[in-house]
Amino acid sequence: MSYQFKNSQWQARKKELKSRRQSQSRKFNNIKAQVQINNSAFNCNNNYISDLSIEAPPSLKPAKRYCDVTGFEAKYKDPVTQLYYCDSIVFNYIRNCPKASAETYLNIRGCTQKLIS
Repeated sequence: MSYQFKNSQWQARKKELKSRRQSQSRKFNNIKAQVQINNSAFNCNNNYISDLSIEAPPSLKPAKRYCDVTGFEAKYKDPVTQLYYCDSIVFNYIRNCPKASAETYLNIRGCTQKLIS
């Protein structure tokens, strides 16, 4: 039984895609094994510096900023309160909150700056 909307070559294409996925998986597993071997060789050597070691150089990427209220990644900074925020709803909240609350958010972040009235 054959339908007009079905592709008659689908089963052959399905097998081809499956074999391609398996070969890619084998390649990935081989690369993963090589990386693990290289890492174990470096761990024996004292000259190897990883990203987690204390001797690692500083990152070249800029530090990420997070919203002081929600914790999401912040794209903006309020010029009055110096708080980071992620969207307009949080901005309205920051502008309407009392000065003591804004200073509390700054203290939580570790900023010791006092707000000017």
